[in-house]
Amino acid sequence: IRQQEFAAQGIDIQAVRDIQRTRLPLSRLDPGKQLGEAEVSMADTFRQWAPMGFVYLIFISLMQSVQYLLSNTIEEKSNRIIEVLLASVTPGELMMGKLLGIGATGITTILAWITSFFVFLQLYQTVETAAIVQILDVLLSSDLIPYFVFYYLCCYALYAGIFLAIGSLCNTLKEAQSLIMPLIMILIVPVLTMSFIAQDPNGTMARVMSWIPLFTPFTMMNRAAAQPPMVDVVGTTIVLVLTTIAVLWLSGRIFRQGILRTGQPPRIVEVWRMLRRRRV
Repeated sequence: IRQQEFAAQGIDIQAVRDIQRTRLPLSRLDPGKQLGEAEVSMADTFRQWAPMGFVYLIFISLMQSVQYLLSNTIEEKSNRIIEVLLASVTPGELMMGKLLGIGATGITTILAWITSFFVFLQLYQTVETAAIVQILDVLLSSDLIPYFVFYYLCCYALYAGIFLAIGSLCNTLKEAQSLIMPLIMILIVPVLTMSFIAQDPNGTMARVMSWIPLFTPFTMMNRAAAQPPMVDVVGTTIVLVLTTIAVLWLSGRIFRQGILRTGQPPRIVEVWRMLRRRRV
């Protein structure tokens, strides 16, 4: 219909098509930079969104590790293998061995992913691929990888301790499902909000979530490229480390008393008694 109208008005249809294909050159500017350097480069864009990739890595690796840790603990307990193991080691040593073993597996998997990514970039790097050069420069010159290693280790230790405690209290995976569901929902929250945090890394939502220990590794990793205030970096790190130590200590008490326990999972009151009971 439009072409008929153009023809009726004596307008060249090809000229209309050429005009419609016209694209205006657009440039993003950063008001925080100096005059002449305000244009946002591809490296700046990658630096802003790259932490989201590391957040995904933490989430995926963590889910694989803690799920395996939970199922392995429940399987050993239900098959009475745990009794044989405890004849040779203490519950604390067994728990630490599980944490370190599964943690090392998770780190090895992540290192394999990162190495494969770097190898891929190197293989396809040519004179024309300036984007790949900028990506490598951002990854190697920034603090993203050290941040990632630190927050992954803290995140794994924090959640692995909780999942180990739950596994020691349950005899089947079905019993554990109702207990781990709230944790799964908590883990999903940082993934759902990470795009908003990447757009405003120093906003109210990002700063509040940074101080919640269960969200800290994901949120601070997402904010790493934006150079968050030092009070947030130091403060949240202290809170995260102290919380992780406290969770591992409490999980150890539950693990020692619950690993040989049979029957239905204990109620909250019974778990509280386990935490208050003195070690024999």
